[in-house]
Amino acid sequence: MIPALNSVWQVTDFGDAVILSLLCVGMVFLILAIITLILMGINKIKALDEKETITLQDGTVADEDMIAAMLVASVDYRKSCKEDFKIASVKLIEQEKKGK
Repeated sequence: MIPALNSVWQVTDFGDAVILSLLCVGMVFLILAIITLILMGINKIKALDEKETITLQDGTVADEDMIAAMLVASVDYRKSCKEDFKIASVKLIEQEKKGK
């Protein structure tokens, strides 16, 4: 056994070892609880929760579906043409017009 550790904690039998182990486990859980509280506080910052509105050049405000469609279209265009581009406008193609 390490002499310095034995003299500091006075671990002489199994009961002392169990108490020391429970103390160490408790300290670990206390540190994890403190880290959790800090992270929860960071997540409550209002600036991180606000969603930015995206307005296109033609004045259209993009919603989540439009943003997803622009992302998919831009990845597909980039793979096929291998050149830089900028999205100027987005149009919604309705199902009725699509079938005709």
